[in-house]
Amino acid sequence: MYQQPPAGAWQTPPEQPGPAPGVEFAPHGERLVAYILDALILFVILIVAVVLLGGAVLTGSDFSAPNAPQIGPFAAISGLLFVLFVIIVSVGYFPFFWARGGQTPGMKPFGLYVVRDRDGGPVGLGQALLRLVGYWVNGIVLYIGFIWVFIDARRRGWHDLIAGTVVVKR
Repeated sequence: MYQQPPAGAWQTPPEQPGPAPGVEFAPHGERLVAYILDALILFVILIVAVVLLGGAVLTGSDFSAPNAPQIGPFAAISGLLFVLFVIIVSVGYFPFFWARGGQTPGMKPFGLYVVRDRDGGPVGLGQALLRLVGYWVNGIVLYIGFIWVFIDARRRGWHDLIAGTVVVKR
């Protein structure tokens, strides 16, 4: 037979600490669209680099050689610059913007910011790089780390948990 619990025995669970007043955790859809915008911006930057520096490599190469094309010094230097540019832009895009102002160009239209989870302060370069490593971890495990945003009460993905960050909307 069911018995009523004694008065005062039931307590509501403590409220999960949230962001400061006037700030909310970033909505899922806006985070996704912001990431897509950033991916498009990065894609355009890299395509422009391919056209400009790739063209420089091709113009410095001699394709009239009978066995194999000959690469001149200008083409070799251009190719090295191209590879360095692609690596720097690809690796540095997100951490640069996260550490600089807390938001990437794709996040600006939505008022989204990456902040420290413990106190809502700005993210440093080391923390931003750690967050990028978290992105790579998410990709390695079939994007489960990104899907974790739907499970976590504070809407943090694995990259946020690894770096100690949270995305908020102001």
